[in-house]
Amino acid sequence: MELRWEAGNIIDKRVHEIGVIALGSFLENHGSVLPIDTDAKIASYIALKVSIITGAKFLGVVLPSTEYPYVKHGVHNKPEEVVDYLRFILSWSRRLGIKKILIVNCHGGNVLISRYLGDLEREFNMRIVMKNITFIHAGTEEVSVGSVIGIGREDKIEDHHPSKYPEIGMVGLKEARESNKLIDRDAKVVEKYGVKIDRKLGEEILKRSIEECIGCIRELIN
Repeated sequence: MELRWEAGNIIDKRVHEIGVIALGSFLENHGSVLPIDTDAKIASYIALKVSIITGAKFLGVVLPSTEYPYVKHGVHNKPEEVVDYLRFILSWSRRLGIKKILIVNCHGGNVLISRYLGDLEREFNMRIVMKNITFIHAGTEEVSVGSVIGIGREDKIEDHHPSKYPEIGMVGLKEARESNKLIDRDAKVVEKYGVKIDRKLGEEILKRSIEECIGCIRELIN
């Protein structure tokens, strides 16, 4: 049987050699507005949208996630466990003719797996690119994106405050703030400006994120 490589809405028939994987987190608190699997849902939304627009193959979402040991707002795994799950996906992807991978990551702690990607590239003879799209945890950007894609509870925004939910902006996570200057910087932003839902901002972030990921696909094609 001969497959019709040029059928359907694709930007180039070579896009069939490219797979898109969503990477986030399934078990971490995000205040009162967003669910505990916010990062996984945002990553999956963007990855699937990019797959639909370009024709690249959506390979699904990675189930484990990892985090810095001093960030304690959820349940996470070792970096090696995330890599092992990726190894499973990549093994099957090769059977589909995939030669290049775009990982859409929407959970900051997952950047810890970056040092393993070169090993995976050599093991599977693949090109692997990880695009990190992260926000201040449960802050204005993230609740705005969550509202736009339909996972947020706008009626709970008044209750969405770090005095009640210390993980918002990681304001109340003392160890994390003391261990990481960037986390402390973001926490100070939330302390100063608070958190609000701005759907226009959410739409702009999604549009930009999707466009940047499409740009990654085009670079992988060429």
